[in-house]
Amino acid sequence: MSHDSVMKLHADYDNFAWLYNQEWTYFAENIFPLYKHLAGDALPKGGQVLDLCCGTGQLAKTLTENGYKVTGLDISAGQLRYARKNAPGARFIRADARSFTLKQKFNAVFCTFDALNHIMNIEDLVRIFKNVSACLAGNGIFVFDMTTKKEFEKNMRGHKEITEKPGYFYTLQIEYYPEKRLGEFHCTLFRQAGKSWKRTDVVIPEIYYSEHQVRSALKKAGILKIFTCAADPQNGIYPPDKNTRRIFYWARKE
Repeated sequence: MSHDSVMKLHADYDNFAWLYNQEWTYFAENIFPLYKHLAGDALPKGGQVLDLCCGTGQLAKTLTENGYKVTGLDISAGQLRYARKNAPGARFIRADARSFTLKQKFNAVFCTFDALNHIMNIEDLVRIFKNVSACLAGNGIFVFDMTTKKEFEKNMRGHKEITEKPGYFYTLQIEYYPEKRLGEFHCTLFRQAGKSWKRTDVVIPEIYYSEHQVRSALKKAGILKIFTCAADPQNGIYPPDKNTRRIFYWARKE
């Protein structure tokens, strides 16, 4: 990704922060029990957690409320402004997941809501995994989720929606390019500002990786023990298959 492309993406995340904080807080709150279950004994009571690509801090809020010591890391200054308000008990760092280094060691690193699908090439994914590996405690675990090809095919092809709420409304359209494994979220937000309206346009890209690609990237980073699953309220935790839309990864260095 070119420097100009990276800077534009940073700006889009910043511009998207207000709407994200309004509309997409539910995932982290709902997914916490599953992440806690997957972490198991590796995450002791009061343990240290890195919330990687923490966004506006909903997971950090839930973690601190449950007694964990949380560090949130994100590249977007706009997202972090909300995160600091949402989770005042957490520490937040602005950094790029592809190049961060932390001296602190963590019992667990969590990365939720398909944040890693926003990483546009496998080389950058390996870099992130290496950075995670370097900051894990001896028996620390890395838990994250990624959406799959099936999710892209089912929910991204031709998706359009218009949402209107007091003081704002937005349109969301997703363009799917199968040959590139790429989905582009085109969002236009109109937000009331006094007697006028402010318009914001953002484009957020995602791509999917096969489970084999993700496992290979983890192993290149020295993270060798890997478990995958799918999960939903009706069926609980079960092995992923060709129809799985979101895969949860549990990984450890040993």
